[in-house]
Amino acid sequence: MNPTVEKYLEKVKNFFGKFSLNQKIMIGAGTAFVVAVLTIFTIWATRPNYQLLYSNLSAEDANRVVNILKNGSVPYQLIENGTAVMVPDSMVNSLRIQIAGEGNLVGQGIGFEIFDTVQMGQTDFVQRINYQRALQGELARTLSDFPNVESARVHLVIPEKSLFIEEQQEPSASVILRLKEPGKRFDKKEIDSMVNLLTMAVEGLESFNVSISDNNGKALYSPKEEGGINDTQLDYRLRYEANLERRIQELLAPVLGMGKLIAKVSADIDFSQRTIRREIFDPESQVVRSEQRTEEQQAGRANLGAEAADINFRGDGLGNALSTQDGNREERLTNYEINKEEQNIITDKGSVRRLTVAVAVDGYYAKNDFGVWEYVPRTQEELNQIKQLVSNAVGIDIARGDTVEVSNMAFGDTVAPTEPTAVELLMEFARTMGTPLLTALLLFVFIMLVVRPAILTLIRPKVEAGEVLEGLEGLPSAEEQYALYEAQEREAKEVAERARQALNGDGSDEDVYGLSADASLEEVKGSALQLAERNMDQTIRLMRRWMQQDQKEIKAA
Repeated sequence: MNPTVEKYLEKVKNFFGKFSLNQKIMIGAGTAFVVAVLTIFTIWATRPNYQLLYSNLSAEDANRVVNILKNGSVPYQLIENGTAVMVPDSMVNSLRIQIAGEGNLVGQGIGFEIFDTVQMGQTDFVQRINYQRALQGELARTLSDFPNVESARVHLVIPEKSLFIEEQQEPSASVILRLKEPGKRFDKKEIDSMVNLLTMAVEGLESFNVSISDNNGKALYSPKEEGGINDTQLDYRLRYEANLERRIQELLAPVLGMGKLIAKVSADIDFSQRTIRREIFDPESQVVRSEQRTEEQQAGRANLGAEAADINFRGDGLGNALSTQDGNREERLTNYEINKEEQNIITDKGSVRRLTVAVAVDGYYAKNDFGVWEYVPRTQEELNQIKQLVSNAVGIDIARGDTVEVSNMAFGDTVAPTEPTAVELLMEFARTMGTPLLTALLLFVFIMLVVRPAILTLIRPKVEAGEVLEGLEGLPSAEEQYALYEAQEREAKEVAERARQALNGDGSDEDVYGLSADASLEEVKGSALQLAERNMDQTIRLMRRWMQQDQKEIKAA
């Protein structure tokens, strides 16, 4: 072997030979840990960084994308139960452009891409069936884009057109939805939008011929029945009542306590719409609009001869020969304008005709004169105050016929309070402080059993293998180690005392260093090295003192 290599190997052996077995184990474990961390970090740093290519893919689209990636030898990862595909970040944009250009992502089912390939010789019946299948597939894909819809199936019944109107049948549609969150309630607006989508996409389809259900058999939308209130009106009434009940709960719960009251509201809501037209005249505020006045005056005189008699002539003159006639006539027509008010009132749907509110409140428990807990009902004054608060909160109108009833009754699940026992207090303290105390105890045990022995192993002087101090034979390993530590501490104190005597110049060399007069030079060197290793501070002070003495001797010379 090369001498240089042997030299380095010898140095390594000598270096590790200075450590004890525990120190070697700790060094080996630390080295293995560092190597493992470096290896993991290297693998993590050199691995490709994957980014999302597509998400929320149907099974058909995911299969098409995976086949394209396999044909191009592109590494990929499937996540989210196979509905999302991840590829290296450097290839995301190019792969998206490639897949989009090929037109492979069409969604679940069969759509209008069925007509991309024209087959010769197809009958009209096959064409109509393919059109219906394509329309069903396209509607199912569109419905699957709704937030809470995982997948959808659409069934259409499109009858053939007839030459006679009375024989023409109307189309119908049935939809089955698979929901992402089955327990979540669908919003009414989402259902209405689905119905509108179907009626606008299918020719001749009306909303009363549409049925929507989920995969659990729950009807989300069904044709409206004649008479009664519809689903929208019922939902509005329930939400209105629930809102008033929530107001009462929020008002009285902080005062009475949680679970101390039950509030129910019944609302009579008028969903009819009326148009009222009114014309109101005010006779006191009349104004002259127009006035017409006509005056007529008449004046005349007549002279009659004997041969011409007038039967209407009265004959005022002598002999009835001369007569005079005068007359006046006046006509007046006045038109007055009276103020008129016209009202065209259209009442809104959903107006409240009557409210009925019922509130049940629980009493409370208090100690009697004998120190026993007993049930105490609410006083009439408290009930009146609660009634007034409820009336103001929900807007009670006495003229409308609204009523409020507040009653006090003992709830069945109410339990009288009891004084906690010592065991319960101790258990409560354990639940509150148990976790911090247990954590502190585990930390203390870890320090005493793991950290402290490791530190002592590093700072204690090593003992050669097989070396046993006097008086430690037969002790268990743990006790033997503890006794060894105590013996080493006593020895270190004795050496420190000897070094102090040496610095002070007290005692003989044999007493101070524990050497006999006939000790060899090697023994003296070994003892000096051992003292220097065990008492580093004293050794440094001694060397400084020697250096100062040498400098003084040099200056004196």
